Amino acid sequence: AVLGTSKDDEPYSSLVGFVVTDDLRELVFATMRQRLKYRNLEANPRVTFMIDDRNVQDNDFNETTSVTIVGSAADVKGKEREKYASLLVERHPILADFVGSPDCAVIRVAIDKIYVVSDFESVVMIGV
Repeated sequence: AVLGTSKDDEPYSSLVGFVVTDDLRELVFATMRQRLKYRNLEANPRVTFMIDDRNVQDNDFNETTSVTIVGSAADVKGKEREKYASLLVERHPILADFVGSPDCAVIRVAIDKIYVVSDFESVVMIGV
């Protein structure tokens, strides 16, 4: 997914591995605390995620479905961190060492809205 953060009116995008809870209320990802995205989250917890199913070809936009998630992020600690880290590693086992680092933050996003766009212009907003 593409994560969108901002600080001092300066937007920033980055790719992240993620997992969404079954109830669609939370999204979880991990990042090192020294990264720009983490510093942005500390200054402004409001985030967006963009996920799509497009192929690498330029002519498939009319057949693409995309999802934009809007929410508020928080660095989780203690038992809550363990819970969300397990969820993330279950979905992305390759992240186990990364998530296990003491410098790694596990970020929980409380989802406010989900926008689903299909057929290039058909938009549905789901309030969570």
